[in-house]
Amino acid sequence: MKLLHTFLSKLKNFFKKNKTLLWHAAILVMIVVAISVLAMVLLTIFDVIQFDDGMHFNSALFTAFSDAWYGWLVFIGFQTGMSILLCAIPGAAMAFTLLIMTIYTEPWEAFVVSFISMLIASTTLYIVGRYGGYRICVKYLGEKDSVRAMDLMRNHGTVYFPLLMMFPTFPDEALTMIAGTLKMSLKWFVPSIVFGRGIGIAAITFGLSAVPFDRFTSIFHWIAFIAICAVFIVAVFYGAHRINVAMAKKAQRKAEQEKDI
Repeated sequence: MKLLHTFLSKLKNFFKKNKTLLWHAAILVMIVVAISVLAMVLLTIFDVIQFDDGMHFNSALFTAFSDAWYGWLVFIGFQTGMSILLCAIPGAAMAFTLLIMTIYTEPWEAFVVSFISMLIASTTLYIVGRYGGYRICVKYLGEKDSVRAMDLMRNHGTVYFPLLMMFPTFPDEALTMIAGTLKMSLKWFVPSIVFGRGIGIAAITFGLSAVPFDRFTSIFHWIAFIAICAVFIVAVFYGAHRINVAMAKKAQRKAEQEKDI
């Protein structure tokens, strides 16, 4: 009984301490479930999903829809909306890009859909952060993550912001909201988004399409592939770190010279 009482007490303290985080997680789960159910109902109504002899896609209708101009609009709207809703989840942007690649088998089509979606989502979140302020960021991301992200952007945003836009494994959409809250200059924000996001999405849509995964016949091929990717990422961030250190030293020397004058 004593162990049970201790466990229940700790569980109660845990829920009390993480009440806000758990509430946000519950809301997120409910939103995802509601969207999933609504999507399933709509797909069934429009005969995209059929249930004769088990559930399966109406491939002919789905192909015709995805090739039509309104299909492009629907997928762009879907990826944009989900990127905004799930902006705090690392890797969400990459997951949706990979999903679009399964719908549009041509790399350039997947790139166009994902690139336009990410530009709209990033711009929307920047505007939300700029005019909604710190409170909006806290509601979306939580206070602890918001403070950490703001410290990073204030101290190292010039170097790391465009770099983080290139790697969709980070919560890059959330960083665009932080950039808006800190009122980052559009002269730096727009090129960072356009080129950073463009390079990151192109690396996925064109880069992964060029990798001969069908020739990976053993686990050693996968280990080598992952190791090369890891070394590349470490090298890029090390280079960014060196640039950031050099910029900090330059700014310090300039401040000392102005002080002497």
